[in-house]
Amino acid sequence: MLLIGACTEDLLQEENIRTPVADQHFNTPEGFNDLVRSSYNFLRSYYGKEEGHMLTTLGTDIWGAGYGSVQSFNNYDGGMAPSHGFYWNVWSGFYQGIATCNTVISRFSKVEGMSEDEGNIRLGEAYFLRAMYYHILVMHWGDVPLELEEITTVKTTATRAPEEEVYGQIVEDLLLAESLLPDVPSDYGRATKPAAQALLARVYLTTNQNIKATDYAKKVIEDYNFSLLDDYAEIWNIENQINSEVIWAVQYTRDERLNEGGNRSHLYFLMEYDFEPGITLDIAYGRSWVRYFPSRFYLDMLQETRWKDSRYEKIWKEVWFANHEGSLLSDQNLGDTALLVVPYDIPQEVIDAKADKYTIFDIDRIYDGENPIGKKSRWPTLFEKHTDPLRSSNINIEGSRDWFVFRLSEMYLIAAEALMKEGEMADGVDYINTVRRRAAKLGHESDMEISPNELTIDFILDERALELAGEMFRWPDLKRTGKLLERVRLYNPEARPRIKEMHLVRPIPTNMIDRITNKDEFLQNPGY
Repeated sequence: MLLIGACTEDLLQEENIRTPVADQHFNTPEGFNDLVRSSYNFLRSYYGKEEGHMLTTLGTDIWGAGYGSVQSFNNYDGGMAPSHGFYWNVWSGFYQGIATCNTVISRFSKVEGMSEDEGNIRLGEAYFLRAMYYHILVMHWGDVPLELEEITTVKTTATRAPEEEVYGQIVEDLLLAESLLPDVPSDYGRATKPAAQALLARVYLTTNQNIKATDYAKKVIEDYNFSLLDDYAEIWNIENQINSEVIWAVQYTRDERLNEGGNRSHLYFLMEYDFEPGITLDIAYGRSWVRYFPSRFYLDMLQETRWKDSRYEKIWKEVWFANHEGSLLSDQNLGDTALLVVPYDIPQEVIDAKADKYTIFDIDRIYDGENPIGKKSRWPTLFEKHTDPLRSSNINIEGSRDWFVFRLSEMYLIAAEALMKEGEMADGVDYINTVRRRAAKLGHESDMEISPNELTIDFILDERALELAGEMFRWPDLKRTGKLLERVRLYNPEARPRIKEMHLVRPIPTNMIDRITNKDEFLQNPGY
């Protein structure tokens, strides 16, 4: 008994080691670097994930909902309730990212043994990332809590800062980041000065500071070694992700232990091809979650420009070849065309004549006029931007592609838009024509050029649809330009009856409001 009593006494000796260990670790160069690295992780809850795509792709003029989508995010109906988990996943993930950045900024002065140059760079990364998180939050939700201090005690209240104040803080953070970050990172994927400048160009464009937007877009274009690739398709070569057009990317990896669920964009834009005769699921073709359905307006735009514009043929997929011997048609062999899905009319007699060889879906089998037909599962597919043939199996959902947050062509389009808004049409046209000439089919470079009187906000939105499709820009673009309500009502028949002014911001997540004690002061966005 004495022995047992002695052991019990020893076991009851308690020592609080958690806080001192964290304090000590974060104050060392190794621990501080761990903290900075962890502040990047939360971007993976948005870029390349369904949450981010749902908030930026659906309910727009160029994308609707495939049958596998959360239809409410396209239709603007009651299913977009504040309780939907997608809102909370982004909101909570980003505020965790902000809290981590705040801790970096707070602990910076306490780190011992780190060189001043390295410390300043790490501090610049934290300011850049905090600005990134807040930019996305304010874009979706408008007025949001502005937390700038390390959290060391439990908080049960929150206050929403005005949108203008949040944007002011974003600019302040980015100017600090610009002054601290290097031109080229020590490790690929870390924030850089041109990345901060690219985000400043975006933010200034959003807040109608067009001269500054132009200046910062030009800095990125002119002051570094970035360049547009000659071949638009080569940007999306999964073996060539570190290329001269990528300014900054959120990184993923083939090591699934470190991949945070992976980049899953390869799942979302793909049509349901594997229920057709002669075709089965494989790694090269991908695994379809049938999420994002191109609008009739968008497919018509692609069809009308394809004679001179190479981007459709380089990144969209129309033809699927037979890869499954067990389901071949009577007049079909492995490797033959098995499925053709096109954005134009094919005479019914041609479709009937080919029925023993392959299946055809033309524009009239995809749409009844502008309205999608049936299950909304067959469409020409935005393919090469997101396909991931490096996955470990045909059912694996974790992709390893990096997510290109800033590409050089966007800077040209920002400069064109900002100059257009300032009335400098001739200068703006030079920038947009640079992007369009790169996209031209051989011999059609002059056909792709436009004149100054053609440079309008609608033309720019159409060009951004052609250049930046599927890159999580569309909903923000339409909101930023004041065109969301107009163009959704024009071109999205399912959203048309219900979209309202209230939908220019997202609902504050129910989980946020449930957690605070000052609910009377922290109000939900109107209409939700």
